[in-house]
Amino acid sequence: MPKRDRSIVARLLALLAVLAFVAAACGGSSDKNSDASGGTKDTTASDKTGGEIVDLGTFQGDPPEHIDPGLNSTLDAYQVINELYDGLTDIDASDPANPKIKPLVAESYKSNADATVWTFKIRKDAVFSNGEAVLPSSFQRAWERASNKDFAGDYSYLFNFLKGGKEKLDGTATTISGINADDATRTLTVTLAKPYSNFDAVAGFQIFFPMPKAVEALKDQKDWENQLMIGNGPYKLAAPRTSEQIELVRNDKWGGDVLGNKTAILDKVTFKVSKDVDTAYNAFEAGEGDTANIPPGRVDEAKQNYGTTLDVNILGSYHYDVNQNDPSIGGAKNLKLRQAFSLALNRDEINKAVYDSSRTVSTGVTPPGIPGFKKDLCDYCKYDPTQAKKLVAEWKAAGNKQSGPIKIQINADNGHEPVVAIFVDNLKAVGIDAVVDPRPTETYFSSLAKGACVVCRAGWFADYPTYDNFMYDLFHKDAIGGNNYSQFDNAQFNSLVDEAKQTVDKDKQAQLFQQAEKVLLDDVGVIPLLWYRGDYVYNNKKFTNFEQTNFGLILWDQIKLK
Repeated sequence: MPKRDRSIVARLLALLAVLAFVAAACGGSSDKNSDASGGTKDTTASDKTGGEIVDLGTFQGDPPEHIDPGLNSTLDAYQVINELYDGLTDIDASDPANPKIKPLVAESYKSNADATVWTFKIRKDAVFSNGEAVLPSSFQRAWERASNKDFAGDYSYLFNFLKGGKEKLDGTATTISGINADDATRTLTVTLAKPYSNFDAVAGFQIFFPMPKAVEALKDQKDWENQLMIGNGPYKLAAPRTSEQIELVRNDKWGGDVLGNKTAILDKVTFKVSKDVDTAYNAFEAGEGDTANIPPGRVDEAKQNYGTTLDVNILGSYHYDVNQNDPSIGGAKNLKLRQAFSLALNRDEINKAVYDSSRTVSTGVTPPGIPGFKKDLCDYCKYDPTQAKKLVAEWKAAGNKQSGPIKIQINADNGHEPVVAIFVDNLKAVGIDAVVDPRPTETYFSSLAKGACVVCRAGWFADYPTYDNFMYDLFHKDAIGGNNYSQFDNAQFNSLVDEAKQTVDKDKQAQLFQQAEKVLLDDVGVIPLLWYRGDYVYNNKKFTNFEQTNFGLILWDQIKLK
């Protein structure tokens, strides 16, 4: 999921905090023991139920473009949506080596032998925050709504998984034929277009969240997120969102999670919109809020003075997409230019100078921790300015030349400016002219989905722990117009991903995905840079726990105050 800095994860994944690595946040007193996911737990304090916190770290530069689960594509907005809605399934990763998908709003589910038909039984006690029952038709309502051609968001391509989903998306059908909702028996039957053994994980993702009857009264479905949306998660909106803040209060009708938590702990969580990452951090230091993101260059300072989530290994990639249709850098004729671009970048320098070495230099897109991961798939991710100069010379010798600087787009005021400053210097050293092109954060990702990308920052946080979440969701032809900002459409890549998604054998599936990623990296449809680590700072004198999952989510509903 993108990705303020991923894009970014489902409520189904929030509970993967238990999978996060045992790590105490730096700073704080010596009587703190590490918890399971990068926060700290003061074992001498008495946990306090209730209370309020103010977050300054989630929305920087602009308010979120969307908080509707049918429209959102960013991790930041998902921090809110994750608390407002629950899906059919969730993941129990109590055993890190063997994460298990479990029913959440569904009380049970099963698939047929070839994973083409999935049957979910909905819990009898599942209700929305207004008391309305969550029924199979609540999911059908949501899926039909989210796949309407005039409404569909960046993740709408996921409905291609369903029988009739493609036809609904392209407007040749009025309903998705693969959905059968029987409210009388509380049974939701989903028929897929092709076998897909990972559908139970995807079925818990945000675009598949249920919707109440109230959406049917709207003349414009896009108005839903501007009023008091009704959800079924641990929190509900206290008031309609504004450009300054989003306020959540506990939903006492919440049905609990798969690990046995029955209620949200805090009474209220307020997400404040800040001007930029530095402004938010300064306000945090002044006591105007309880959490923030760590600005570039201030990592060591944060570690010394506060609690942080820097020890959490995030299943996410910080990379730059390359538009294959842009005449300045895309297409077969510019392959050597793209290869030179990637080889010219000093990733170690970027990690050290901008992030105080708090991230991991990547050797591909798919990060360690995703089943099937293979190291060093990328031949062009090393720093080799000599080879880059040679490739630029060969590109020019073939009759090519730059008509102007290559535009490198970023979402402004989110800390990416110093990264691209190093880009520009690295590229100039090998004979490539480039310039930063900052864009408004609020509409950044939607503009990329519409084709605005040239070379654009497009990091990704895993939505679910599958290899296809990094390949299919980001670079398959089905995701063009959605999360495929590169507009990458390679027949060999598409075929390998399609075959892998239908392969039940996990070892064979992994090999196919690895082959597909190699095709992508050799064609330089993307320029990998770094793999993420946790990036929050928090008031460790106020909290007894503060957990960021390795999917990037904060478990807001389980935070306790001293």
